[in-house]
Amino acid sequence: MHIQFLRNAALVLAVLLVAGCANSPFYHRYVMVGQVVQASDGRTVICISEPKGAEVGQVLDAYRVVFRTDVVEEGESDWAREWIGKVSVDGIIDEHFATVDVIEGKIMKNDIVELEYL
Repeated sequence: MHIQFLRNAALVLAVLLVAGCANSPFYHRYVMVGQVVQASDGRTVICISEPKGAEVGQVLDAYRVVFRTDVVEEGESDWAREWIGKVSVDGIIDEHFATVDVIEGKIMKNDIVELEYL
């Protein structure tokens, strides 16, 4: 009985800790940055993490995380990033978010965008 109580208490503490981290600057800057938070007809919004995190006119590559169905060797990841298109920053909403125009591909919520690497 005592062990079960400790397990439940640890679980509740862990959930509260993780929930608190979701609104922290660390989570926003390192986890959310580059994530597509809205993708609907005519409006696509991305997280830019900080006021100077994006500039109007920047072209970003878009990726989708997909589960690999091929045979995976031991130690390899079951997940892969698949290139799906390009977007261009067309407006800054505030210090956290920007709107983008889809140049190429079909962008969906939770996709990832990042600067093109030349």
